Amino acid sequence: MEKLYRASGGLLAAALIAVFLAAEAGAQAPDLSAVLSELGFPADAEKKVLAGKFVTTDVKPTSERELAVGMAFFLKVPPVELVSSLQEGLLMDVDPDAHAHGYIKGDGSLAEFESLDMSSQSGAYLKAKPGGDLNLSSAEIAAFKKLAGQSASSTEVEKQVHASLLARLRAYRKSGLDGIASYARGGGEQRSGAEDLRAASAASVALKKHVPAFYGVLNGYPASRPPELEERFLWVSYEAHGTPVVILTHAMSLATGDAYAVCQRQFYVSGGYNVEQAVAVFLPVTGGTLVVYLNRTSTDQITGFGGSSKRAIGRRVMASQLKSVFEKLRAKAAK
Repeated sequence: MEKLYRASGGLLAAALIAVFLAAEAGAQAPDLSAVLSELGFPADAEKKVLAGKFVTTDVKPTSERELAVGMAFFLKVPPVELVSSLQEGLLMDVDPDAHAHGYIKGDGSLAEFESLDMSSQSGAYLKAKPGGDLNLSSAEIAAFKKLAGQSASSTEVEKQVHASLLARLRAYRKSGLDGIASYARGGGEQRSGAEDLRAASAASVALKKHVPAFYGVLNGYPASRPPELEERFLWVSYEAHGTPVVILTHAMSLATGDAYAVCQRQFYVSGGYNVEQAVAVFLPVTGGTLVVYLNRTSTDQITGFGGSSKRAIGRRVMASQLKSVFEKLRAKAAK
């Protein structure tokens, strides 16, 4: 079991590459059963997936902070329609923990954050400190500490939150992963979300040779941004285990023949976990789309004593939550 677990991450990349190569060359797509077998799925995975089952596989994490889950399932809509529906906010509609979201154009503006209500969390931001519940940089903590000293109103705190989010968005758009400010932790330590996202992107190293455009976007954005890439930025007001958080997301899709590569990169999360990157491939099959999905989430909550057990439990919980959301996604997409 341990041997299979350690191998599955590389096999995932190899199998997805095989599918893309077939699409790019106009060749017959590889046998789905063989592909799923290479991913580390059980022998009957194809039968289960095409019958409507959700099938998961373990994926090698890139660090002790990472939870990684692979999943395959079937949707009764063609890939192009699925991508279009996702771009219109379908995933936000079916996720019960996503309370509100807003799309951001270009370099963004404060006006695009006006509907993000942060008034209930103003007290937490005024008390922000390194190693606290909020993921903030040293400079962001200093800005809220200054407001606390001025007895700022909740409206003023909310404006500062919006300004901090806009600054993070612009830094990422300008410099990609290099523009992500680290989170200040206790004892002067820093947690680099950029480091975790870079590791998650590099984990599919074989993509560099066979699908350079997609691999290049994941690892070199914004310098590597092919003209056919479709992308959107958005903020999401989310509830993570009962705690309200704000997420900045970069959603990307790249067509390869009739198949699509899709990435949802959460490059800032205000609390609960550090960052997240989900990569999926939408493969055309008879009657709809076979989705092969890989989620890598960085969290400090699974490190330290008992880390191995925490990761095992975390993977099961994450897989269960993802399955619940994707079941709703399938029902909604099929309408």
